[in-house]
Amino acid sequence: MIDLNATFFVQVVNFLLILILLNVILIGPIRRMLKKRAEFMASQLEGIESFTSSADGKLRDYEAALDAARAAATAGRMAMKEEGQAKEKAILDAAAAEAASKVQAARADIAAQSETAEKALKGKVSGLASKAVAKVLAA
Repeated sequence: MIDLNATFFVQVVNFLLILILLNVILIGPIRRMLKKRAEFMASQLEGIESFTSSADGKLRDYEAALDAARAAATAGRMAMKEEGQAKEKAILDAAAAEAASKVQAARADIAAQSETAEKALKGKVSGLASKAVAKVLAA
């Protein structure tokens, strides 16, 4: 059995002193380092989360700006297309009018030349008819 004498109390005091000394020298600094590490990790995690949310926001803004630029480019392209079609119509209308006036002028010229030729031939008809009759009768 265990006897409770003076050495027991000395050993209990020795144990308590070593426990206090180890707590001050080893366990306390380790606990402080673990606490600092946990705080550092928490602050890093908050920084990462804020950076991620900021990056997501910037990505959404970029995509919105890109969509707006695409819409503006499409609207500009459509406006230019309509303008080009209007110019094309104006050019084709002008060309058609010019062609119609040239055709009308050509018809008038042909009609005038036809009249001139007809007048010239009418004057010669009687002479040509008498020559044809003379040839037919001479034959």
